[in-house]
Amino acid sequence: MPLIDEVTSDFIYVRWEGDRRRVKGTLGRIEIDRSAKIKQWADRIKPFLENQIEAFGYFSKYYSGYSISDVHEFLKVLGTVVQ
Repeated sequence: MPLIDEVTSDFIYVRWEGDRRRVKGTLGRIEIDRSAKIKQWADRIKPFLENQIEAFGYFSKYYSGYSISDVHEFLKVLGTVVQ
């Protein structure tokens, strides 16, 4: 799908999907390192957050193989405390 930079509501929503042929998503570990892409996305979303636009996101287990790690990496790049 093409990237869309135009906000048409008071929130944004992003889904990070992966290739089901390359990632099992059931091994409980990162199968593909997506940290560089996650940083790019965090940098891209940061201006929306700074402008008080709510952001919602979903990391599929097929993105890197371990969505919990993806969320933690994303929040770390944003400078958000993860507990």
